[in-house]
Amino acid sequence: MNWRPFFLVILLFSCVDGFIVNLLYPAKLPMLYRDFLVLFTYLLFFSQEPAGQWFGRVYKRMGPFIWGFGLLFFVICVFQVFNPLLPNIAVGLLGLKVAVFYWPLLLLSYAYHETPRQARRFLWWIVALSVPIHLFGMYQFIKGPEYLADTFGPGFDRATVIAFFEGAGSDTESFLRVPGTFASSGQYTSFVIIDIAYIFALFLSSHKKWERLLLRAIAILSFVVLLATGSRGGILAISIITILLGLFYSGARRFVSLALLAGVGLFLGFHFMGEGVTKRFETLRDVTMLSERTIDTEPLQFADAFKEAPLGMGVGKGSIASRHLVDMDTFDIRLIENHLTKLQLETGIFGVVTFYVFALGLIQRLLLPWRNPSNKQAGALLGPLSAYCLTTLVLSFVAGNFDSPPASLFFWATLGLIIRVSEQSPAT
Repeated sequence: MNWRPFFLVILLFSCVDGFIVNLLYPAKLPMLYRDFLVLFTYLLFFSQEPAGQWFGRVYKRMGPFIWGFGLLFFVICVFQVFNPLLPNIAVGLLGLKVAVFYWPLLLLSYAYHETPRQARRFLWWIVALSVPIHLFGMYQFIKGPEYLADTFGPGFDRATVIAFFEGAGSDTESFLRVPGTFASSGQYTSFVIIDIAYIFALFLSSHKKWERLLLRAIAILSFVVLLATGSRGGILAISIITILLGLFYSGARRFVSLALLAGVGLFLGFHFMGEGVTKRFETLRDVTMLSERTIDTEPLQFADAFKEAPLGMGVGKGSIASRHLVDMDTFDIRLIENHLTKLQLETGIFGVVTFYVFALGLIQRLLLPWRNPSNKQAGALLGPLSAYCLTTLVLSFVAGNFDSPPASLFFWATLGLIIRVSEQSPAT
């Protein structure tokens, strides 16, 4: 039984496992299906591959400085499992799983993607799956907030989030922030961002006219459904990815095509999806509101977490899943919406510094290959993927925890792809 098909299955399954969890609610075992599959794939990989050889090649690309900080962060997390401020070790072990369990996907992804052609085939699998997911998401948007719970059961009440806006007079505009096939609209937004970055990579590296036409259509659908998620952070993420491509990508003609695709998709979405969607995203022009929700609040949250526990309160303290292992009346689980503060709360200032030096140092090394004009085809493929990883890290300072699925899986898998393909020549 080869591990390679299971690597792809892991990422495909992560696109629907949230729906399965909601469908089978209140059963708790479905929440572990994805991790059982990941663990099984890890065991297959390490039993079939010369893992030491693969690790040595990845280590060489990372360098001892970056690798050292990554190892140090892992050691800090292990120590934080036994933090006396946690109610029990089970919470700490769960927090350790959330923090580092998907890191080996970088190594598996590196071994999996032998050539740029194989990497493009992998990206196409994800993009192809996104089409029925997005169509289902748009159907949810059209049917309204009662559809999911009425059709699939009460577990989807947790995934039903409504955006409300006061209209003229006593009218109120509202729409369902669609979750697609994920556990929540936030997780779906993470996937749409990944999907658009993969579409960009395929589009920029394509030499076939029919393929570029098909990718244009899928891109427009993806931009429309991004609006249906109601995520202003998603729009910000795609904007940053596009700006990074504009700064570093040399193929101006295709970059302009991507910008036009984004404009067409957003125009169609605002035009056909109702006034509520328009009002939702019009708030992006309110600089005062955005400042109050990010610049004015995130540093204060981080400062409070640092003041309360400068050395951290233990991994698992900020993990939502910890609620299943404790008495909620006796243990305070913090729901924090930015990864920086979550790291401070769980691992302390040393964990914050080591993780971001490790992650940002790794990204900095990966930015260089796709700026090399002698490797244009591989550069076109890797540019959007590097931009996605860098954007994910930057936005984690103010919004989002990318250690939750699907971002937690795709981030590390994408890093492994970048490292391997950047070693290949366009002809391989």
